[in-house]
Amino acid sequence: MRKLTLVLSLFVVPALARAQKPEKPPKRPKLEAGADTNDARTYMDYGFKKFDDDPEAAASAFYWAARINPDNAEAYYARRAALIVDDNRILATYIDGSTHDKETLKSYRALDSLELRATLLNPFLYRRLEGRMFNEYIRGLNNLSPGDAQLHYVINTYLQNAGPSMRAWAAYNDGDFDTALQQYATAMKGDKQPAATHLERARIFGMRAQTDSAIAEFNSALDELRKKDAKSLVFVYDSKATIEHSIGVLLEAHDRPAEAREAYGRALQEDLSFYPAHVSLGLLALGAKDTTTAISELDLAVQIAGNEPYVRYVYGYTLAAVGKRPEALTQINKAIELDPYYALSYITLAEIQERSGDHAAARAAYQAYLKHAGRQDPQRTDVEAKLLAMAPETGGTEHR
Repeated sequence: MRKLTLVLSLFVVPALARAQKPEKPPKRPKLEAGADTNDARTYMDYGFKKFDDDPEAAASAFYWAARINPDNAEAYYARRAALIVDDNRILATYIDGSTHDKETLKSYRALDSLELRATLLNPFLYRRLEGRMFNEYIRGLNNLSPGDAQLHYVINTYLQNAGPSMRAWAAYNDGDFDTALQQYATAMKGDKQPAATHLERARIFGMRAQTDSAIAEFNSALDELRKKDAKSLVFVYDSKATIEHSIGVLLEAHDRPAEAREAYGRALQEDLSFYPAHVSLGLLALGAKDTTTAISELDLAVQIAGNEPYVRYVYGYTLAAVGKRPEALTQINKAIELDPYYALSYITLAEIQERSGDHAAARAAYQAYLKHAGRQDPQRTDVEAKLLAMAPETGGTEHR
């Protein structure tokens, strides 16, 4: 649930900065023999399996899934969910809005950066762990043991006495989006936070590819937020800049690039340092062969979020695409330094070095890719073939 209003809308940049700070990596979960430890999906599956019984282990698994595949929105969302479930006080804060103490509130707010990352990567991600979080909350509230046969009855009784917002959320958890939309519409009649309800409806419409309905709900949420004082409290991942960015993502996905560009521009009007909009504008420009704008926007993004490996990677890729290889090498090497587990960076590095004539360095980079790539990675076969062609006398590849 999203009942609390914890973070100032003016705090978008600090929250993004928190997301940039490297956290101490948790220990990698020990997977079963033969598991592919370079496959993010392997860690995601492990995390979902462990979520109910060992949320701490699940959170660690989701962390490593995100390191291996940093554009996986579900990994950030799932890690946040596991960390919430791992602390009963934080779970109560999430579900019913109760705040036990300042320390609990602080711990809860510290998880905002994970939700923000997930939202920026995929505003329309189906949050499939909400129901399991709710079940754990009800179980703890009623002192039921795991697997207690009464749990289903207690949950149904709770929902029968709940308001339309809670019933909408429960319907969403069950995948019943029609009922969820209807219940959210009912909830808005006396809703003290209509912006949040409009956003829930917008995201459901977006999931269903109902673009215009989603945009209408996003705009209604923006109207509600603009009625408030500039210092009103909102979730950082529900800020006006984030909402405009979500509109842009939706429009871009439905092949409306001009409108998407306008939405990203409005996000920057809300917050000039909102770097995801600079990245999106840069990639749109690159697709339109406007290399000057692409480089300018991505350079701004790197100035704002230089510790984000994905931003460095995209900038490096763009610089390489326009023939600026020395500058591209700088960015890709920095991306690898920040996240050495992301295999795709090594392919870009290898291609830059190969075009620069440094075949020894290119071979080393391709081999590094094979070391970090999952067994089913779609580019693995091509890289193995390249290595064989580049150095047939050495056997070329490293097999895992």
